[in-house]
Amino acid sequence: MTKSIANQHPASIPNNSSGRTIGSFLTMSTRALTDANIDTARLDSELLLANTLGLPRTWILAHPEAEIAQQQWQDLCRLLYLRANHCPLAYLTGQREFYGRSFIVNSHVLIPRPESEQIITSLNQIMQRHRITSVIDVGTGSGCLAITAKLEHPKLQVCATDVSRPALDTARRNAANLLNNEWAISYCQSNLLHNLAPKPLWDVIMANLPYVNRDWPDLSPELAYEPTLALYNDDDDSLGLVRQLIQQAPQHQPADGFIILEVDRRQIKAVEQFAERHEYRVIASKPFTLILQHTQSPIGRP
Repeated sequence: MTKSIANQHPASIPNNSSGRTIGSFLTMSTRALTDANIDTARLDSELLLANTLGLPRTWILAHPEAEIAQQQWQDLCRLLYLRANHCPLAYLTGQREFYGRSFIVNSHVLIPRPESEQIITSLNQIMQRHRITSVIDVGTGSGCLAITAKLEHPKLQVCATDVSRPALDTARRNAANLLNNEWAISYCQSNLLHNLAPKPLWDVIMANLPYVNRDWPDLSPELAYEPTLALYNDDDDSLGLVRQLIQQAPQHQPADGFIILEVDRRQIKAVEQFAERHEYRVIASKPFTLILQHTQSPIGRP
């Protein structure tokens, strides 16, 4: 091709000379995504095919000669164009795996990431040592944390909150699919903990809040497609919402309750110092994850 697929209208992407076959699409797509600096070009091509054709990847790889219907070819060209322009694959397929389960994702919610699985691992570790009966997921998005917590620990009382109504609707859809009952967990539209009643108290608060700094030099171009409300907090160090949650949390927790936070490794130390001045002590610190425990007596205030 004489010009990048990323710069063409999807309808103008030509058929390969060998016809509309699985093999010809894989060849074209892999080359196009490689040219667009997509590191997972071949895998993404296979997943786009599998999702569009409704067939397993194993079948697709075993049948490169199989023909693709014209409408499906056009759909694939449209998806290829979007992927070459760095639209996240999860938005094109409408799903993303988290903790071994497939979650619905859309433009209203942040795409679940592997590093967020550390929050569930941390919850599991806390539950091995403490009697935990209730968990609240603040800023639930797709519901991946709240739903996974309920699936891993069915007896837990779990609540999912988000400031976005469309995000809560997506979480309900995932709960209906994975829990067979969207109301197996409770929901509350709330800015952090502002709209929550003083009771019940929550043994564990989980939160993957907006913490990305727009000035970081290593941001992926794919972030341009994700909801800014779920990514960015435009104060000096992008930790304003995290600080607000830590300040609000003591009114919604027992004296020995826990907070599990996701933040960037560059922000861990600042959050630790703030938490220790606001009734919390650091239990564990990992890349992207911080575990805090509420103390009855504040260590000190700024």
